[in-house]
Amino acid sequence: MNFHLGTDYKRMYNWGWSSAGLFGVGLWLSGCGYSVSPEPSPFPTASATTDDTLIIVTPHRREIQEEFERAFKAKYPSVSLRWESKAGTGDALRYVQQQFAPKTFSTARTQSIQRPPKKSSRADIFFGGGPESFLELEDEGLLQTLPSDYGVPPELNGVPLRSYNNRWVAAALSRFGILYNKTLATRQHLPLPATWADLGNPALRGHLELADPRRSGSARVIYESILQLYGWDKGWQVLTAMAGNTSAFVNLSSTPLKDVTQGRAIFAPTVNFLAQSALESSSLPTSSFKLGYIEPKGQQVITPDPIGILKGAPHPDLARKFVDFVLSAQGQNLWMFKKGSAGGPQKTNLYRLSVLPSHYQPLAAQSLVRLDPYAQFKVQPYNSQKAAIRHKVLEDLIGVLLIENHTLLAQRWKCQPDAVRQTFVPVTEQQVKNLAAQWGNPKFRASMMVLWRQALVRRFAKEARGGATSPLS
Repeated sequence: MNFHLGTDYKRMYNWGWSSAGLFGVGLWLSGCGYSVSPEPSPFPTASATTDDTLIIVTPHRREIQEEFERAFKAKYPSVSLRWESKAGTGDALRYVQQQFAPKTFSTARTQSIQRPPKKSSRADIFFGGGPESFLELEDEGLLQTLPSDYGVPPELNGVPLRSYNNRWVAAALSRFGILYNKTLATRQHLPLPATWADLGNPALRGHLELADPRRSGSARVIYESILQLYGWDKGWQVLTAMAGNTSAFVNLSSTPLKDVTQGRAIFAPTVNFLAQSALESSSLPTSSFKLGYIEPKGQQVITPDPIGILKGAPHPDLARKFVDFVLSAQGQNLWMFKKGSAGGPQKTNLYRLSVLPSHYQPLAAQSLVRLDPYAQFKVQPYNSQKAAIRHKVLEDLIGVLLIENHTLLAQRWKCQPDAVRQTFVPVTEQQVKNLAAQWGNPKFRASMMVLWRQALVRRFAKEARGGATSPLS
């Protein structure tokens, strides 16, 4: 059931509700309270580098970094690469934005001085992390124009694969699905999900593990695609049921896969290439469990994984050479080819989809990828522009309603696994779009999140008193 704030949310924002007082109400109501995650502390300043050290900010896993560095250095042996590796897309994006943000600091003579926004970055390249992050960086003017579109089509199934002015371009493509522990699912006679909504089946309660979209770019795309696929109201019912079933929300997208692989969870939504790597590991004789992978029937989404050069990059020539390499046939082969094969990665199969249509005509014999994403088959449309506009508001909304509130939600779901009854969303889809325009204001953001928590507590308190669960005023 949904509670809509309507046009009164600005008036309620001005009331300035106390988050401390709300926390006390939450403790009284549920015994577990509502915790507010602190803002991440600033990242450490990068150390000085030589003129031939290329600095790349990325959420890509270490194996991808190693394979691209090895191949790039084979072509440019005098160049060094330094990877600013971040735990997730959210951390990587914040790191880049903090490079350019105005700074406020205190001095002995004055209380504070504000330094204007910087016009350059300590890093050269942002590599990986999904289209929403690059659309945001483009809107903020933090990306340079690339020298070419590299033969990348402008869009795939309505999803842009590059910006119209070549500020960023897709370096690879991603698909999404569900990794599961086949051994444990069979042993416990659990139904296998065929759609995203099936992950809300009460029979799977406690066997699902989810990632936090505030930290994980792949989780963000999966939850956004569910809302787009099912619509706002039904989509939130699906997300609420999934949250009721999950044993935990974790920070890293790789953690649920590891837990499925090791038997601590049985089902986990994930990006295709990580699932394929897990399947490869489970096929080894030393593996304790066999794994499976399901792509929701008729609900497949394909999104770009872009690359771009940051504004004021200290090594622009090297940065262009690296982007040229990633988008070359040699670089694209690393995504698709079997390790140890000619032109392929040396140590790790990457299982990624090339972004170049020419790479599928025909598919090379050594390609691990046998699917042509540009061929005619049913793929769910994905509005990345809508996702980019609202992702920060949506991530906080999921954080307040499903993650901070997870202990209580899981208890309620155990007693009454009814998605319609358990779903509570205090804003409409249009209101989320409207809020996005002001979400960069820290005071406004914090007050709105307090408002959501207050509405959530009132809703549960009314239920506890046996009152109706109609929209609150």
